[in-house]
Amino acid sequence: MRKRNFTFVTRLTRRQFVERSLYTVGGGAALVRLLAACGATPDPTNSLVIGTPDAPVTLPTVGEPVADGLVPESGTLSLYNYADYINPETVAAFEAAYGVKVEISIYDTEEIALAKMRSGGVKPDVVLGLTDTVLARLVAAELLQPLNPSYLTNFGNVISGLRDPYYDLGAQYTVPYVIYANGIGYRTDRGIDTSRFTGDEGWSELWNPAYAGRAGVLDSYRDTISMALFRNGVFDPNTADAAALSRAADELRALNAAVSPKVDILAYQEIAAGNRDISLCWSGDMLAGIGYLAEGDPADVLGFWYPDTTITANDFFCITRESTKPVLAHAFIDFLLDTENALGNQPFVGYQPALEALTADVLVGAGNVPESLVGALVTPERYSAGKRLVSLSPEVDALWLDAWTQFTTG
Repeated sequence: MRKRNFTFVTRLTRRQFVERSLYTVGGGAALVRLLAACGATPDPTNSLVIGTPDAPVTLPTVGEPVADGLVPESGTLSLYNYADYINPETVAAFEAAYGVKVEISIYDTEEIALAKMRSGGVKPDVVLGLTDTVLARLVAAELLQPLNPSYLTNFGNVISGLRDPYYDLGAQYTVPYVIYANGIGYRTDRGIDTSRFTGDEGWSELWNPAYAGRAGVLDSYRDTISMALFRNGVFDPNTADAAALSRAADELRALNAAVSPKVDILAYQEIAAGNRDISLCWSGDMLAGIGYLAEGDPADVLGFWYPDTTITANDFFCITRESTKPVLAHAFIDFLLDTENALGNQPFVGYQPALEALTADVLVGAGNVPESLVGALVTPERYSAGKRLVSLSPEVDALWLDAWTQFTTG
């Protein structure tokens, strides 16, 4: 097959917030504990409505959606988002189309976003990038307003598995933005034996001492502990089994001893720059990594192993209860649900839009994704087959954080 030439512009992604903050090893867990001390923990379990794939939920609604048939408001739309998680050109196109301005405020983690919204420290119209792991708390705190589907004319473009999501039946509060999966990103030019990436045993490759000082895992306690659980044959990424979590902590301590992995969310940058050979990462990281390759490095030096059993996830848009521009907020969401707009946004973000029409063939044909990374794309079928991280009760979350602390403190 003739090799295609790809030209990708170096872009920042939302992950780059790490470089702008005092984020240390284990910082994510430490932050969760700090926020817990400040009252940002989940409400008591019996006040949360938590959906799971096996037990979907219709969330309680507070207030009414904005009325039908209104003209979008003028002025400035306030967007709360991760850093560099939307293409400025896409934002400019929306501003031009509606004669408005978009003002973007940045958050670094879901926990920080939730805490600031609860305290009134930020009052955005639209929030982008949150996941169902915090949705129950957003609803319990009455921070969101129900959506009016009459303004979301492009909602039918969403992949079928997310039009009626288990965490928000009827899509009362949320509209999906991107989808991704957990797996192993690696350099194809470092002699990695990809034949080891078979079945569910491929996770063990990260424990290979050959990668000492050249490996990484996600600074995300749910994702990294889940990897250790999967390696042990425990395929419930929401387990409350203390013994299973203790064994996972043992595995991660063994990982420390074998390769001393970096614990961060910089795989997209570090693997692309050649500073790391292999890492647990999100599939979108390798797609975003294309923009960080050294000059002269072809896109096919980046590889991604998509495990048979893994976590798939998505994040979403939502509109705050106190939004002063709810019709314009709906228009902004609908703008990103347009396939052409989403296609233009994807190369900047890296992560793939949760839209049915943007198939692997389309993304490759548009030059957004090289053929060598087609395996990193999450098809609707892959999304549906994946395991999902859901909100944990405070008691179970404490078990997970304890296992994480054992790992990050050595």
